[in-house]
Amino acid sequence: MGRYTGPKHRVSRRFAENLGGYKKTPLAAKPYKPGQHGPDGKRKKTSTYGEGLIEKQKLKAYYQLRDRSFRRLFEEALRMPGNTGDNLMQMLERRLDNVVYRLGFAPTPRAARQLVAHGHIRIKSTGSEKARKVDRASYLVELGDLITVKDKSKEHLQIKESVAAKPQVVSYLRADHDKLEGELIQIPNRADIPMVVNERAVVEFLGR
Repeated sequence: MGRYTGPKHRVSRRFAENLGGYKKTPLAAKPYKPGQHGPDGKRKKTSTYGEGLIEKQKLKAYYQLRDRSFRRLFEEALRMPGNTGDNLMQMLERRLDNVVYRLGFAPTPRAARQLVAHGHIRIKSTGSEKARKVDRASYLVELGDLITVKDKSKEHLQIKESVAAKPQVVSYLRADHDKLEGELIQIPNRADIPMVVNERAVVEFLGR
């Protein structure tokens, strides 16, 4: 199944979370899931299997991943030392499209993905003399990687508007909005990742 391209607010309502980074969501007006005429108080308790499925779908929707890509990241997290759930979240956060969004260069994760795909982003790795174009959203940013906006793209209206809004940057990134550059300064701790999800349920679901 391909990546979801339908209404993003519908997905946010489904999981009762603002998964698109949008300033306005219909959650307050319609806090129940799409397809219902309103909560009737008779819903059955979600099973352990169901909870794991829902949390997995939530992560896939937020990070805009297909099932195969998500499974590949999970298997890599499983091979790494340490907590599998933490490893998975760290790799998801280090995806280039997500880093561009967290740095405040784009207003939403979807917009950040487009900036990367359209070649507006450059990366200068530690030890490299010059930055190179990276147009793969799945690229995992390494410690010390310098993420910059291409010179010709610095007047991009969407980038300028996003930076002008003075977005808050997470603690594991350093951002210079004047130079339109940023850097991963530490591997993110789970407590610092602003994503409300039960990754343990996801690990148990995928590990069945």
